[in-house]
Amino acid sequence: MRIGESMKKKVVHLVYSMGCGGLEKVIVNLINGSYEEVEHIIISLTPEFEMTAGIIPDIKIFCLDKKPGKDIGCHHRLYKLLKKLSPDAINTYNFGTIEYHLTAFLAGVKTRVHSDHGHGGDAQDGLNKKNNFIRKVSSFFINDYVVVSQDLMDWVTRVVKVKPQRLHLIQNGVDVPDEIFFPSKAKGEEKVVCTVGRLDPVKNQALLIAAFKEVLLKTVQPVRLKIIGDGSERENLIHLAKTLNISNNVDFLGYRDDIHYQLVSCDLFVLSSHYEAMPMTILETMAVGRPVITTDVGGIRHFIDESVVSFVKPGSVIQLAEEMLLSISNFPIEKVKNAHRLVQDKYSLRAMCEQYVNIYKRKK
Repeated sequence: MRIGESMKKKVVHLVYSMGCGGLEKVIVNLINGSYEEVEHIIISLTPEFEMTAGIIPDIKIFCLDKKPGKDIGCHHRLYKLLKKLSPDAINTYNFGTIEYHLTAFLAGVKTRVHSDHGHGGDAQDGLNKKNNFIRKVSSFFINDYVVVSQDLMDWVTRVVKVKPQRLHLIQNGVDVPDEIFFPSKAKGEEKVVCTVGRLDPVKNQALLIAAFKEVLLKTVQPVRLKIIGDGSERENLIHLAKTLNISNNVDFLGYRDDIHYQLVSCDLFVLSSHYEAMPMTILETMAVGRPVITTDVGGIRHFIDESVVSFVKPGSVIQLAEEMLLSISNFPIEKVKNAHRLVQDKYSLRAMCEQYVNIYKRKK
């Protein structure tokens, strides 16, 4: 045991999976940014662990092998594991794990924290009555309820009825380099448009592919689209690219562990989602000095505005294509500088970690 290790709070992060995704990246960042103060443990319901490769400290990782649908045995397995580990705190994430707070309570975990990074389980509206009933019942066993955006705070207050004294707004944080370097490409050199995220209907990469088709029709500039991530929509999106006859210009890269390199290597980042709360990918892109185009949805406007990114109407192929053409032909250097400065000032990894650690350490 290292000197001081016994003084650390032991925190279990209960997740549905540690596969590729923005939420999982937040957890990795939280662990990497606070492991000197907290002993972190990951318990995943399912055997997906790609994102754990980015964790710096050597931590314990467990899998409960949850069966599809309702699996009462999973609660029993979690109870036994929590009794064995005896953590000081548990942090669950999104709808997929909120129901396990009763189990954590029965296992004697004193500090029980839940973090919502979106309306998980409800697509983008957050109004599923059955799911919200489960949220309300589970919230009775939650000491601290964390949300990452103002729109989620409004929703949790109004719909889930969480009391203000238990509610915390902790916005996502990323590592921010002191300096940024702008791409330097020769005239006629291929430009790269990039998007990162799970291939899921709510992410609406189909809109981006359709808009990219319009871009190819309206420019002689060589352009390539890189879609990074995996998920249920992969085959549908590949088929769409084939149908639009643009497969030669679209790369489906799947899960990657070099997201930083991919963002630095691109000329433009695009997010085309139906809903987002506070997407990590936008913060990461602004941190490395690349322009961002995003649909105007969810909580995005609560943390950024037109001075740092370009907004488009959700579902508008033509407007998205026009904004992409504009950024490709004329690098928006002032927006990029403003964006980098904003992330440095307000959305640092240190600020996020300090707030979580304070919750874990506060006596209940």
